[in-house]
Amino acid sequence: MLLALSQESSRFAASSGPDLTRYLLVCGGLIALVGGLGYLFKRFFAGRLKARAAQRSLQVIDMLPLGGKQKLVVVRCYDRTFALGLGDKEVGLIAELDAVIKPAHEPAPTKADAAGFKAILEDMRKRGELEPAPRGAAPATRAAPAKPAPRTTTTELYG
Repeated sequence: MLLALSQESSRFAASSGPDLTRYLLVCGGLIALVGGLGYLFKRFFAGRLKARAAQRSLQVIDMLPLGGKQKLVVVRCYDRTFALGLGDKEVGLIAELDAVIKPAHEPAPTKADAAGFKAILEDMRKRGELEPAPRGAAPATRAAPAKPAPRTTTTELYG
């Protein structure tokens, strides 16, 4: 009888611990699930988020660290461009820059744009609002426009 009890207890002791195979399968399944969710998020949502961020009205054009926690930043807000000074706890307007600074990327005109322009141009010529260009004549050249004066000076900013 003692021999039978010792055999029963040894049989239960071997099977009472955690099953390592089941543990590894569950961990592998969870890792695969998290990876699959990350892939789906990147495929369906990340592109939309990038597109929305590109259409924002506020863009950082350039940033120059000056030392410590001070930076000089050029920021575009809609069609206006500003030079800002960033410090440890403050943001200061240095100047409003010319609106001539273009964004980093502009969409190239498409064939539809060229066809639309051509149609408008021909319509204006037919109505007599625009004279046709003489054949064989060189295109008229324009003088470069003068650069406008800065809108603010340091004496206006700092008194």
